[in-house]
Amino acid sequence: MMFWVARVRLTKETLGGCARRILEPRWQSIGTGVVCAIVIVALASVGGFVTPAASAPTVTITWWSHFASAANNQKVLLNAAHRYEQSHPGVAVKITFYEKEQMILALRAAFAAGQSTPDVYYYDNDMSEFITGGYAADLSSGINWANEEPWSKEYFHRPGPGGKIGVWVLPIEKDTDELYYNKKMFSDFSVAVPSGSYQLDQDAFTAAVQKCVAGGKSAFAVGVGDRPYPGTYITNYLLLHQLGEADLRDLWSGGGRVTWNDPRVQAVLSYERKLVDMKAFPPSMSSIKLAEAHIFFHTQQQACMMPVGSWYTSRAFEPPDKSGQPKEFYPILGMMNYPALPGGAGNNLKFMQVDSGVAINPRSTHLQEAKALFNVIATPETGEDYVSIAVAPTTLKIDPSKITGAYADYWKLYNAVNAVDKPAVLAWQVVMKPGMVDAYTQVINSAFPEGLISVADATAKLEEARKSGQ
Repeated sequence: MMFWVARVRLTKETLGGCARRILEPRWQSIGTGVVCAIVIVALASVGGFVTPAASAPTVTITWWSHFASAANNQKVLLNAAHRYEQSHPGVAVKITFYEKEQMILALRAAFAAGQSTPDVYYYDNDMSEFITGGYAADLSSGINWANEEPWSKEYFHRPGPGGKIGVWVLPIEKDTDELYYNKKMFSDFSVAVPSGSYQLDQDAFTAAVQKCVAGGKSAFAVGVGDRPYPGTYITNYLLLHQLGEADLRDLWSGGGRVTWNDPRVQAVLSYERKLVDMKAFPPSMSSIKLAEAHIFFHTQQQACMMPVGSWYTSRAFEPPDKSGQPKEFYPILGMMNYPALPGGAGNNLKFMQVDSGVAINPRSTHLQEAKALFNVIATPETGEDYVSIAVAPTTLKIDPSKITGAYADYWKLYNAVNAVDKPAVLAWQVVMKPGMVDAYTQVINSAFPEGLISVADATAKLEEARKSGQ
């Protein structure tokens, strides 16, 4: 087997201009169309890792994926592609790895131009437009779902184009929102995390934040410079622990039974504002990118805690020269649950959702081959690779005894921290209407944790979005 890599430099503005055609049909011209066509052809030939069959392939499945900076995740996907090629002579899989934001722009541009689109592509919760826009094939049939956790299939059982109900994505990576912490800093600042619940109550958590800030550190390593969600983790969990899953779902979906003026919601926003005023978040969080937030936490050690998805490991457990955490940080990496609130209805709940998966382009000329590839991906072998190599939780059913290697102890800790009575299968990006997503991103992801907006103003903006029903 051989791998080859090529690179092309494309501006965000060029990609974004072409991508607008998917949302604004009127934005078209002959010149623009030519430029976009050239861009898409260039994108189609952008560097990838190719795993050709031993003999000359008669079919090549093109696959665009995130993880340009995550070699361990690449290994998992390349392993799956190799297994598929070995069992399907004459078919090759060509994987192109991007940074996620570039990949999304490239996909939008490709589908807008209507040419050079991949057969298969990475999907995560930032990409619901691809389901509703008709750019994901229905996987209700032709896929072996026996090795997937049942809730993960239901997660993507939702309306697609024209309201048609289908299952649009094959889940791979499970996401539980975690709160990692620096055990040495906590020890230095006399903060003790209970070993049974791994959870501080509100007073103890507030004191921990105060001690971190007094010690010259930020409490939280958070950067929203290139992502629409890192600033939401604290709010999300405070709301879940205060309201419970059912009431939080109603609030986020705009059901009307729970509003942003609800006293319990106001208590959450007021408490978070207290943390903001204590300087819990980095002063430069608006310009810090996600990768930089990781460095801020584990390499520079400028923050006591990092609220982030369980996919933290896919970046942090890379070698240091690839922006992974230093060797000496592994023994002091801790995990804890988000704080328990007084009288909270959901203090024992943890968010559980599908972080990412793969979708098939419904216009692909290789639909059957792509579904066959998905049936190779949807096996315990891929799940075991994901946990052992990418060090990220998976929606695929696996035998825990097969979790081996250098990170076995990490998974013991992860399983202990996540031993909750009932998971909350809920994601704000999924249940919110588009207008609410925009408002939540603007207010809760950045303006509110940055201290740029008051509780009253945040409430007004969020309630306006809820009432609009859009």
